[in-house]
Amino acid sequence: MYIIVALSVFFSARADDEAQTELRLNPQIEESKALARENYPFIKLDANKISMNGADWSELRTRFAAARDSGELFSAVYLGDSHVQADFGGAVLRSRLAREARSAGRGLVIPFKLAGTNQPADYGIHLHSAYLSAKLLKMPWAVEMPFTGIGIQPTTAKARFEITSDEPFGLVRMHFRGDNPSVTSTRDLAMNRSVDFEYTDSTVILSRPTHRLLIEFDDADKTVFGGFELLNGNGGVLTHSIGNNGATYSSYANIDHFGPQIEALGADLVIVALGTNEAFGNTSEETLENDIDNLLEAMRRHNPKVNFLLVAPTECYRRTYRRRNGRRRATGTTVNTKAARMREVIRRYAEQNGIAFYDTYAIAGGSGSAAKMKAAKVLGADGVHFTAGGYRLWGSLLADAIIEELENEPTSKSPEN
Repeated sequence: MYIIVALSVFFSARADDEAQTELRLNPQIEESKALARENYPFIKLDANKISMNGADWSELRTRFAAARDSGELFSAVYLGDSHVQADFGGAVLRSRLAREARSAGRGLVIPFKLAGTNQPADYGIHLHSAYLSAKLLKMPWAVEMPFTGIGIQPTTAKARFEITSDEPFGLVRMHFRGDNPSVTSTRDLAMNRSVDFEYTDSTVILSRPTHRLLIEFDDADKTVFGGFELLNGNGGVLTHSIGNNGATYSSYANIDHFGPQIEALGADLVIVALGTNEAFGNTSEETLENDIDNLLEAMRRHNPKVNFLLVAPTECYRRTYRRRNGRRRATGTTVNTKAARMREVIRRYAEQNGIAFYDTYAIAGGSGSAAKMKAAKVLGADGVHFTAGGYRLWGSLLADAIIEELENEPTSKSPEN
């Protein structure tokens, strides 16, 4: 009797996790406006600070100041899951950092739509040939996986990529696995004429900037494209968003050569916003700690001067189910208490390893905050993803905290958790 009950609970929990996989891999982000912060009284603005945990950002501050004052390049990578992929919050962070120290370009754009998943709205990538594709969480991968979590491999030697961006660009840097493809021609589609270019070190340098470019490649069938870095040729800040629906720390650590690939972005700061998906499924606290260590070590090994900022997940909901007449039916939602445990592992890891930490869980109000966020239309109907306005709110709050640390000398002890 006890064995039957135990097995029933086990398979019920397993079914719950499987049932929510579709929700986490293919989120439906609800549109909403980001209101003034006084409309969200549950947000703990006095807690909206980075806990430095002894991390030394003095050199990082110097490099950020140089981007602002001398036109040098400062690169930030915002790495995460579905909270990052849609880019509502990442766009705010990118805009705010660029406003402080000028923009060096749009940064990394990833061909999500070609792989059949949601893509940010400010750019487009089209491929005028047949291709194979791979997504980070859909295994086995049909092609080698680039560090972006998306891989596109043309099946013909000649291939033409059309790249559009709201922000003009004069340089296009390729990020790929496999052979470096030959660039045979470029065309400014906005002006409907060819444009002169140089091609060196995987970078196309245009004779003039554009919003819409057609690049023709040869030998492209030997290359898996992971993304294109769009730059304006000036100094300033680049903020690269890399998010994949359903991603975890282990998802990225499992990409072969993830460290040396991401090194190509020249990141000064890597903001890691993961942990929500670990709160669904069987990830233990010990496993999460090891996964954090593996991912950070993979990046640090090839870029020893990189600085990290770990971001905690907020409280969220999970669906509940029960079986009736042999069929599983949804009965409602309940707070996913495992999110608090995953947050604590990330917080403790950061504290013990001298890594900066941003506690969205505490800033949102801690236990009970999911209901308040949902009532305020910050958290969406599914109880896991934020609304578009919610993401913009969190992007703005994160930008405030990062800019405060980058522009001000540390005053005293980091705030208590």
